[in-house]
Parts: sequence; C-alpha cells; structure tokens
Amino acid sequence: MTEPPTRRGRERKVEIVSAAAALMYERGVRATGLDEMLAAAGCGKSQLYHYFSGKDELTAAVLEHQLALVLGELGRFRLDTWGGMRAWFDALVDGQAKRGFRGCPVGSLAEEMSAAGADSQQRVANSFARWERMLAEDLGRMKEQGRLTGSARPRTLAQTTLASIQGGYLLSTARRDIRPMRAALAAAHARLRSFA
Repeated sequence: MTEPPTRRGRERKVEIVSAAAALMYERGVRATGLDEMLAAAGCGKSQLYHYFSGKDELTAAVLEHQLALVLGELGRFRLDTWGGMRAWFDALVDGQAKRGFRGCPVGSLAEEMSAAGADSQQRVANSFARWERMLAEDLGRMKEQGRLTGSARPRTLAQTTLASIQGGYLLSTARRDIRPMRAALAAAHARLRSFA
C-alpha cells in the first residue's frame, strides 16, 4: 500500500480504514461487506479502489489501524513500574466492559484473518509480535532497574502476559461476563510479581 500524495488523500484513506475498522470490530471481517464499509465511509467504489486493491488489502490496513490504537493505549502507561502495570490491566478490564464485551481490537481480527491464508496469518503473527516486543522491552527495563529478579525472562513473561490478556478477552466475550478477564489478568499480575 502506498500513501496518497496529498493531505486530503491521506485523510480520506484514514476515514475509509476507520469506518471499516469499526464495522469489522462490531461484526467480524466476513460479515462486513464492501458496500457497508463504503456507506459508512461515505465514498464510492472507485475511491476505495484508488487506495486499496480489494477487501484483503483494506483488512490488512484495518489490522494495522487496530494495532496502532492498542499500542497507543499501551504507551499511556509506565509499564516499567508495578503501578503502571496494574493500571494498564485495570484499564483493559474497564475497556472490555465499556465496549460491551466485543473483545480485543486486534484479537477480534486474528482468527478470521489467520484462516484467510498465509499472508494474512503472517500479518496477524507480526502484529502480536510487535505488541509482545513492546511489552518485553518494558519488562526488560524493570529487570535493569532491579524491579524483576535476575532469573526473569522478559520475552517469556511478555508472551505469557499477552496470552493471559487474549484468553481473558475471549472468555469474557463468550460469557458476557468480566470476571474471567479480571481473573486472567490477576493471574498474569501475580505471575509477574513472583519475579519481583
């Protein structure tokens, strides 16, 4: 995907991706048709195809958009401190409840995109790897600052923390109950604290 050369073109492309992201998050990738996305974005097919080769390329842009939102939210917290980590976990739980148990903005795309072929699956894997790497960097700083023991492995802890988050999202979404997510994140926090 190349970026449009004009400011208005870039803004229009963002509007299309944002509209598609909102619909895909609410309904899923397969259940969201191009006509619905075009209507939500207020544009025609020629404009869509000016920016994207088709739905697959638009879906890839939606994944990138959702990941940017998640990582931007993550950046609000000092995850190299225990207080920051706790505040982030609390914000994840609160966000899940406020959004009506729709799940993780990235994770909600993962299953459908992973089943769509090797390219889509790789995009999903890369997105989670970026999230995991960002968390591992914060945990690495905690280790350098002496907040984690020398035996702590930041990459492994980041991976298990992310798995707990995604599992919490999945179960709380399926049950329409925040308790599984709260329990999963409490367990993740306890696991991290065991290396304090």
